[in-house]
Amino acid sequence: MAYPSIETSIWLALKARVQSLVLSPALPVAWPNESFNASLSSYLRVTWIPNINRRLFLSGSDPHQRLSRLQIDVFERKNQNAAVAIEIAGQVAAHFPADLRMTAYGVTARVTKAPEIAQPIPDDTHLLVPVTVSIEAII
Repeated sequence: MAYPSIETSIWLALKARVQSLVLSPALPVAWPNESFNASLSSYLRVTWIPNINRRLFLSGSDPHQRLSRLQIDVFERKNQNAAVAIEIAGQVAAHFPADLRMTAYGVTARVTKAPEIAQPIPDDTHLLVPVTVSIEAII
């Protein structure tokens, strides 16, 4: 049986963890390259940002450190208390504690530190609160 690439395996591990997030009320998720209607409702947008591959050993076939970011943006309706969006962002961040390990197809990705919640950013229809999760895979 053929296994997916390292990058695909990391993405699938991260996606499975996002899919296990339980919020009340549940929010729709905008996934990369999938159809999504960003109406005036609240939602999450997920983006995986592969960053740097570091060579840790002399042999090219030895494991590499693969650093990336998982960006989960909280979009909350405008004209309400910003604490609503910040609370959802906090719940998203709590779902990715430091040292959490996520595995797919034998590849394990690990959260390297507590997620970062950025300043709320208003746009025309929503208040955006970015949550950034630092990820590492050594393979």
